[in-house]
Amino acid sequence: MITGDAYVAVEPQAGPVGFLTLMDRTTYVDHLFVHPDWRLCGIARGLLEVARHEIGESLTLDVDQKNEGARAAYTALGWQESAFKPSSRIPGGQVRLTGP
Repeated sequence: MITGDAYVAVEPQAGPVGFLTLMDRTTYVDHLFVHPDWRLCGIARGLLEVARHEIGESLTLDVDQKNEGARAAYTALGWQESAFKPSSRIPGGQVRLTGP
């Protein structure tokens, strides 16, 4: 069984519009999703802030190096690139980001 913390963003008229999960007993964000209709509305920022507040530490996550949109969004939220992770599965590898 996989366990960990999960946070769900719910909009009263639309229902669930996004979620974030953390690996069990870590500060690593293994999933962050916002429905395309609700992107650029602060949902991801809110999920990340709530998780960081609840955990009480900075969070980390990996993003595909070629995903420039996601990297720019995290940078705008104050996240810093802290490591490069080569990958045989992901062309270009991934970048480890650490939250503010």
